[in-house]
Amino acid sequence: MPTYFAHADLPYVPQQVFDLVADIESYPKFLRHVAAARIRRRNVNTLWVDQVVRFAMLRLRFSTRAVLEPPSRIHVVCNDSVFGTFDETWRFAGGPSGGTRLECHATYELRSGLIRMAMGPALSDLLSTSVKAFQARARQIYGAASVSG
Repeated sequence: MPTYFAHADLPYVPQQVFDLVADIESYPKFLRHVAAARIRRRNVNTLWVDQVVRFAMLRLRFSTRAVLEPPSRIHVVCNDSVFGTFDETWRFAGGPSGGTRLECHATYELRSGLIRMAMGPALSDLLSTSVKAFQARARQIYGAASVSG
């Protein structure tokens, strides 16, 4: 089962970076592969989210459950039939220079062989592309100022 990992060091405090990743409904504004994202329901620290992800001409619609543990962790799972496995964990830890080490570990497995053939190659790049997009979004929202340690 494919497992992916991506990380980045950002010059912002963990709560700022956490807030960017937790702002799911803004994803279509800066994540090219997210066509739509809507929070269907909230209950304390849990969000139920409907998403549409695009890969070339293909659109994949699915729902996830995200458990928010501010400011250190977001755990996302999907039990829709399109995925055999969808488990993603975002971590936000203080970095040595006072910023944040953003990490994402993910395991994705598509049930359909046809969809896996169409999207499989893109999944390996998806996470690193997402982390880079969050870096750019942080600069856009918070500016280029750095945190001093």
